[in-house]
Amino acid sequence: MPMKQRSDGRWVKVKSINGIKKSFYSTAKTQKAAIRDIERQMLEYTERLARNSFFKEIAEEWKEEHREEIAYKTWQGYNAHYNRAIEEFGDTKINVIQQSDVQLYINQLCKKGYAYKTVKTALDVVSMIFDYAIIKKQIKSNPCDYVKLPNGLKRTERELPNETEIQKVKDSIDCHFGHFAYLILFTGIRRGEALALRSENIDFENKVIHIQNSIYFESNRPEIKDTKTRAGNRNVYLLDCLIPILKDKQGYIFGGEEPMTEQAYRRAWERYCKESGVTITPHQLRHAYATMLYENEISAKSAQKLLGHADIKTTLEIYTHISESRNKSDFEKLNSLS
Repeated sequence: MPMKQRSDGRWVKVKSINGIKKSFYSTAKTQKAAIRDIERQMLEYTERLARNSFFKEIAEEWKEEHREEIAYKTWQGYNAHYNRAIEEFGDTKINVIQQSDVQLYINQLCKKGYAYKTVKTALDVVSMIFDYAIIKKQIKSNPCDYVKLPNGLKRTERELPNETEIQKVKDSIDCHFGHFAYLILFTGIRRGEALALRSENIDFENKVIHIQNSIYFESNRPEIKDTKTRAGNRNVYLLDCLIPILKDKQGYIFGGEEPMTEQAYRRAWERYCKESGVTITPHQLRHAYATMLYENEISAKSAQKLLGHADIKTTLEIYTHISESRNKSDFEKLNSLS
């Protein structure tokens, strides 16, 4: 493929090396300078393939190739773990890092008092880098596959909304921004997906809502991006109770001609909470929808598709959390009778 200039001003050339397509980028101002820069990069890359790479080299390549695919907010959560992994393994040849090395790294994080989700995300980031190393033929297996998270880690899970909170959302549909909370409650879509929703995404004839985009905020400015994952691009049911609040909407469902800024969204949500007395978050409303799916015996596989989870493990974890919460509630009810 010949070198070409992207819309962001960078030059790019894609070349197949050892049967693997690799993109090389340059920010040089002229094409001639970009050619020299990219030829230098290709030479360095070929030389590096001839030897085993350091962890930080593979990690930097992984970041360069995948950063734009990862949602802005998700990357914010990954970044500290990425930097910590570079600090821990950066100057080590990636092919000599063993399961025991990664297990020690994870155990050290546990000893520092990090919660389950933090430790799991740290492991996930390292694992993605090793998976990339496999694709680049630097290693044959991922040492993270055999790493175990210690038992007893703190879990900072949000409480499931109770029936009183759910009823408040139902009763406050006519409050300012009440439609936003009501929509999430009965679709389970993410906050960013709701804010990116446009009138043309609503299919009244087939009673489905097409989820195709999401919004994240950068310095108050709304940025529109494809959904978080391929699984995020999906259809959800348009329930009858939602039709009256959506049928007359034009443009962005929440915002009109332009999507809401972060400041506008926060003001609207805070006003809604004040008027309605609702104290739960949009993410908890999403979990309330998952609870409805669970209680109506919707399979985990179907729930995964409706919620847009890339990995069914996420859905199963939510279903397990709901089940455990229900068991605790049942116990408390029975115990009150004694």
